Formats: sequence, C-alpha cells, structure tokens
Amino acid sequence: MRPPSWCLLLSLSLIATSAPVIAQDVEAAARRNGVRGIEEFLTAPGTFTFYNMQEEAQFLADVVAAAPRNERVLWGFDREIFSDRYLISKLEPRVPPGARAAFARLQEASTNARAKNARTGNPDDLFFLAEDPALVTALRAAWPHPDRESDAVMRTIEESLAIEAAERAGGAWPYMQRRAQWGRSNLAALLRADQGRAAAPKILMKFGYNHMIRGANYFNNFDLGTMADEVAALTGERAFHILVLPGPGSRQAVLGGSGFGSVASDSVDELRAGDQRLTRVLSNANATGHEVIDLRPLRRLAMRGLESWNADVVRTIHGYDAVVMWKGAHAASGLTEPRPGHSR
Repeated sequence: MRPPSWCLLLSLSLIATSAPVIAQDVEAAARRNGVRGIEEFLTAPGTFTFYNMQEEAQFLADVVAAAPRNERVLWGFDREIFSDRYLISKLEPRVPPGARAAFARLQEASTNARAKNARTGNPDDLFFLAEDPALVTALRAAWPHPDRESDAVMRTIEESLAIEAAERAGGAWPYMQRRAQWGRSNLAALLRADQGRAAAPKILMKFGYNHMIRGANYFNNFDLGTMADEVAALTGERAFHILVLPGPGSRQAVLGGSGFGSVASDSVDELRAGDQRLTRVLSNANATGHEVIDLRPLRRLAMRGLESWNADVVRTIHGYDAVVMWKGAHAASGLTEPRPGHSR
C-alpha cells in the first residue's frame, strides 16, 4: 500500500470537536509536561474535549515530543462545545474598558447556561448549544482592535455559537454546511500562513470518517476530506484516505452523562442506517487482530448500475483508499474528571 504523501497533525478527535485555541493550548501543555501536562489541562475546571481519553492524550504527547521544539504541530479546525468558561476566561484580563459591558453579558450567559445545565442535565442547555452568536458579535464590535489570540478566541466562540444556531433554525443540513465551512476556512488559513516554505508540509488529518471522506460525505456534504484532495492536487501531491472501523467483538468509547463509557461497537449505528452497513459488509469474521482492505481495485466495479449494492459501501470505495478493521478492539479509557455540567 502506498503511504500518504500529504499529511497534517492536528488535535481533533474522531468526532472532531477541538477548536483552534484549544489545540494550541494542548500543545503548550504537552511541551511543558508531556502527557501529564495534557491530562492536567484537559481535566481542569471549565475544560473538556473529545480528547479527554488516556490513549488520545498519550498520542498527542508522543506527537509533540517527536516534533521540533520551534515548530507548532497541533492544529484544531473544529467548533467548540464544552469549554466556554475556559475560552471566556482567556479574554477577561485583556478586555478594553469600552467592551466590558458586552463582555459581562457574554460571561453572564455562560454562567447561566452552566447553572441551567446542572439543573436539567440536558445537553441542549449547554452554552454553545443554546446561546446567541450576537453575544460575541456585540463584543467584537465594542473591541475593534483585539490582540491576535483574543481575536482567535472571539471568532471561535462566535462561529461555534453560529453553527449550533444554524441547526436550531434549520436542522441538520445548515448545521453541517456551516460546520464544514468553518473547518475548511481554518485549513485555508493554515495553508496561507504556510506559503513560501521551501518544502511542502506533510499533513495528517485525524477526524471522524464522515468528515474525511473524499467527495460528498454520507450526508451529501462536502467536508474537509474533499478539500484535502484538491489542495494536494494543486501542488502535484496526493491525499491518501484511511478509514478505521471496529471489527467483530469490538468496544468503543462513547460520551455519556459523566464522561466516556465503553459500549459494544455492534450497538453503535453512526450512519443511522439500521443495518451496520459498513462493518457488516466490510468485516471478515475469520480475521485475527486487524485486517487492511485496499479499496482501490474495487473502483472499476463500483460504477453505475449498482442499484442492488449498498449505497454507503459504494461511496466508501470511492471516498477512501483503504480500510483498517480491528477485531476485538478495546474502548479508550476516559480521563478522571466528568464532563462539565454533569455529576459522576
């Protein structure tokens, strides 16, 4: 199998919910104190990501340790869900006098949302899932020339709120469109900043497979995976897409009320298809350990006139170059602290 020639290291989990500023601070924590630094950062009050798992924290620490000390290697492209207190606290010491009233309204909304979520236990009451992006729009208007980091924090909060507001107003499609556009915009900004380097960057993108597929994804949205292919082609390079799936007898970590819990992969239907269409069709019951399936030879078969074929399987054959299936995989272990707004 030919290895990828185009790769980016970024701190986004399989469900892709780390924001740019959070990724930056995870790397800083790793440089201070390795995996212990990451775990302390992720379990501090007000901070929670989908990397709050021991194996994922170790993975990030290993990446940072292997990188040159003078180069940043972790980049987050997604919106934020849980860490509003942390992001808002980064703004507090820098707010100019003219923006303090708008900042106080933002801070109050975060505090009220946390109190409501603690009472109801309803995730929809979390700050980022419930509040109005106008809170940050007003703050930005009152703070016209922020420093670089404050600008990044405000843009992250504002867009994260806008992505969820799009879902409340119009459902899944506008939500997915806006979320994909935010990720693509962050990738474009990174590429612009990297122009002029003598050597093309190697980039590994680690996201949920609905985001990384080439072409339209399983919900007919064009996400980061498509952009990766097009950017690589512009420089004569290529992107290599690898789909990792649980095989028979596997378990995986799923977020619940008090953190991550282990569930049987057979009980998870991420595409909501009702028939485990990818794992059922692609897995080999006689495999041991793991198996690698090269999908490229199948493309000449998976063309038109395949009404009897599973549509998601056809899309996977063209959207991914290889599948890795782990038989009997174990669930990742959650870090010790519960999710913000929830008790153990």
